Amino acid sequence: MKIVDSLYAYPWRGNDNNCNAYVFAGVLSEGRHVVVDPGHLLTPMYREPGLERLLAEMHRDGLDSTRIGLVILTHGHPDHCESAIALRREFGALVALHEADAPNYESMSGKVDVFLEEGLLELGSEKPVSLQIIHSPGHTPGHVTIYWPERRVLIAGDCIFYRSMGRTDFPGGDARSLQKSIERLSQLDIEYVLCGHAYGNLGILKGKNEVRENFGFIQNYFGMGAF
Repeated sequence: MKIVDSLYAYPWRGNDNNCNAYVFAGVLSEGRHVVVDPGHLLTPMYREPGLERLLAEMHRDGLDSTRIGLVILTHGHPDHCESAIALRREFGALVALHEADAPNYESMSGKVDVFLEEGLLELGSEKPVSLQIIHSPGHTPGHVTIYWPERRVLIAGDCIFYRSMGRTDFPGGDARSLQKSIERLSQLDIEYVLCGHAYGNLGILKGKNEVRENFGFIQNYFGMGAF
């Protein structure tokens, strides 16, 4: 599903838990792709082929999955990062993750090639896609969100969802930190919020009004105070 030029969304439509994946198509040298959160290799309960479905959906959109050059992980939970291990092994894709979440990923035998830090991340060189990496802790200590100012797109990971926000009851979770992260994100100029899970809808919020209303709902429902 194309969101804007060069950016595709792949909402998870299976029965088991898995995340939404996003692809910046052809933005690296030699037309290679960047995948954000490729999800599970196989889902934990029903053993649904998460990575296989993602690659098949990319193929239907005309994207050669063997040309994945970089995997960006919003955080180190298995439902977001497990397939990154296979993509690195099979296609030589580099893996980028915040250092604070690296121990969890490495416990699954994953290897991090690039440690993400707050700031600018430029993809490609001829016509670079300039992304802002925003450290957004709370769901995990090293959770990041990805903002594309040119297109006003926020890839939110498990920070915010449709009328909800990420859990903080996992190890390393912190409710107050998550609230602060959401407050910060609410100040951005956003046209699209691309969520980490299809909770309540596909996990794709479109238009400033819908985005603002969603932040407002989270504020009111969770008693977070005015943004």
